[in-house]
Amino acid sequence: MECKLNKLSIHYEVIGQGKPIVMIHGYTPDHRLMSGCMEPVFKEKTAYKRIYFDLPGMGKTRAADWIANSDVMLDIVLEFIDHIIPGENFLLAGESYGGYLSRGILKKIPN
Repeated sequence: MECKLNKLSIHYEVIGQGKPIVMIHGYTPDHRLMSGCMEPVFKEKTAYKRIYFDLPGMGKTRAADWIANSDVMLDIVLEFIDHIIPGENFLLAGESYGGYLSRGILKKIPN
């Protein structure tokens, strides 16, 4: 699936229904890193909507030369979340750089 934002398109995949969990992979892999690790955990848990996406420049999401730092990347991730699950409470899981971005999300959206 594709999420069209103002300046780019984010490739993502949704598995399941229920409470949203945004899964953020580390630097250079793609969403398959997280889905490969996390889907076995959720094999018998059906109450969660897992959202896996490719960060810009990784996987099927194109890079953009205007993404100059992690603050810009964080803003893109926040915009993506707002488009996919607007106003919903959600859980986060992040690996490596994805964990770093998750901390930024928690700072900007503390609830």
